[in-house]
Amino acid sequence: MLDSNKGELSQIWKKTMDLFVEKKDIDSVSFQSFYARSRLYDINQEFATVVVSTQIEKQVLQHELIDIQNILSSVVGYPVVCQLVLQKEIEMIEPAVVTQKRNEILFENKIKEEFNFDNFVVGKNNREAQAAAMAVCHYPGQFYNPLFIYGNSGLGKTHLIHSIANYVKEIRPEDKVLYIYSEDFVTLIIESMKNKTVEEVKQKICSYDYVMIDDIQRLRQSTSQEVFFNLYNKLVGDNKQIVITSDIHPTELKGIENRLISRFSQGLTVSVGSPEFETAKAILLKKIEGRRESEILIQDEVLDFLATRFSSDVRKLEGSLNELFFKAVLYNPEIIDLDFAKEVFKENPVVAVVENTLNAQRIKSVVCEYYGLSVGQLESKSRTKNIANARHIAVYLCRKHLHMPFVKIGFEFGNRDHSTIMSSYEKMVKLLKDNETFQQAVFQLETKLGIGN
Repeated sequence: MLDSNKGELSQIWKKTMDLFVEKKDIDSVSFQSFYARSRLYDINQEFATVVVSTQIEKQVLQHELIDIQNILSSVVGYPVVCQLVLQKEIEMIEPAVVTQKRNEILFENKIKEEFNFDNFVVGKNNREAQAAAMAVCHYPGQFYNPLFIYGNSGLGKTHLIHSIANYVKEIRPEDKVLYIYSEDFVTLIIESMKNKTVEEVKQKICSYDYVMIDDIQRLRQSTSQEVFFNLYNKLVGDNKQIVITSDIHPTELKGIENRLISRFSQGLTVSVGSPEFETAKAILLKKIEGRRESEILIQDEVLDFLATRFSSDVRKLEGSLNELFFKAVLYNPEIIDLDFAKEVFKENPVVAVVENTLNAQRIKSVVCEYYGLSVGQLESKSRTKNIANARHIAVYLCRKHLHMPFVKIGFEFGNRDHSTIMSSYEKMVKLLKDNETFQQAVFQLETKLGIGN
């Protein structure tokens, strides 16, 4: 099909008809009777489809078709063969054509090649997620199905899911990988239901070896969930790998059926949290590699400044570096030092939590956001290192800034014994004396809470 809109097709056809009328010396009455309502519907390098309203018009144009073809070919600059179609025939096929084209767009390869494991910086905040991602590349559908990756926006979930796709394409190019955004999936299902092509769409999805759905929390349309439930069971049964991302833990998904949540939890659920100081700095160093502006000298303490200030969101972290380099090119300092960086970001303060009231619930919420955890995990009996460390910090902040009795803090954290809470607090006090990672974490959390010293 010619990459033209209706206006361009209309102009081509008007010029063709004007030349045709001039050549054949057709009077206005005849033109209005037989030719005026015809239109150019479609054209490519070989064929042109011309739509007419009545059978009589079709017969008349068919009689003149050779001349019309020759004139149209001269207008577009290459030879085409015309086919005549009645309007009612177009009305029957047009919705299906539109739907087919829309579906083709939704099934297009949307995998971003710039996201790969080589430039994914691994740290404590995402090491488990990265390891799980590599595992499903090598053992699809065997151990971790589905792989459910969750964490706040901007922490690298999308980078990781595209890395899986690109790595699979590299090691097994014959494998088919589908990456689709959850809202596009909903659109796909709704359209297929309208046009009674649900089974065809399901078969096409099931033909993929990897099905990766981004931001599953947006899959709230009930009919789509029903279709996805059946798809899910078929894919898992055929050992096809499913990878899902979400802003929140599967148990906290709202508007998603319990049977789906249960299945999400049967595989492996891993979190991507905010990078700690060392990882944030490593991300900055990785981003500096290969930049055209890399010859601009930047002091190490500037990277420390950025890593401390923007580590809660990887996108903001990378964006801050881009802004700093842009301003350096613009103002041409001899070296990017800490004074220059502070001047650049003086009107871009660290965003603190909007709520003003400081309480245990708010502290828990901010700590969970920082570490990519749920409040339920923080209050649970889990002793997993990342959950335990987050819990220690939350307990420390409650004691330090709210002056809460250990008994009351224990009640806030899953009704724990006061001696356990006391031990947690004392452990964090010791760690903060010489552990820079925890020092940076507490500093950033206090800044977010608006209670920094």
